[in-house]
Amino acid sequence: MLRKSPEQVPDSWLVFLFALVLMQFSSFVAATLINLGEGHSHLLTFMTNFLGMGIYAAILFVTGFFHRFVPVVSAIIACGSILTLLFVAAYVMLNPFFGGDIAVIVATLIIIWSVPVEGHIIARGIDQHWYIGIVIAMIVFIVQYAFQSIMTGRI
Repeated sequence: MLRKSPEQVPDSWLVFLFALVLMQFSSFVAATLINLGEGHSHLLTFMTNFLGMGIYAAILFVTGFFHRFVPVVSAIIACGSILTLLFVAAYVMLNPFFGGDIAVIVATLIIIWSVPVEGHIIARGIDQHWYIGIVIAMIVFIVQYAFQSIMTGRI
């Protein structure tokens, strides 16, 4: 069941709404349990996620697969949310035993793993090979990182 492809996600606005609620919940949990630093806000996280979904929607539109918007974006949001919760769990559980540096490394590896996951989903959504999807997901990740860095004044 876990190996089903993204096109198995139902084209349902209810599933999309559930994914959005899960995204907000995981963002809230991350902001609450982890000190994300000065300048971080829940609104900025939402705007960054919305930017990424907008880029994915534009790619679906340009490639002629916009009819797959709801299932593809639902899958990306839900998988990203689950990985965010895993990120928080890893950080919170490893930090007391191994210190902040090791916990941050493991948690960062989990977040970086979201790139090939999202890449696979978008590649299947536009009927392309997996490496095209990973390139797209890397571009989206870099744009989101740059946006968040600019908005927090880190650039």
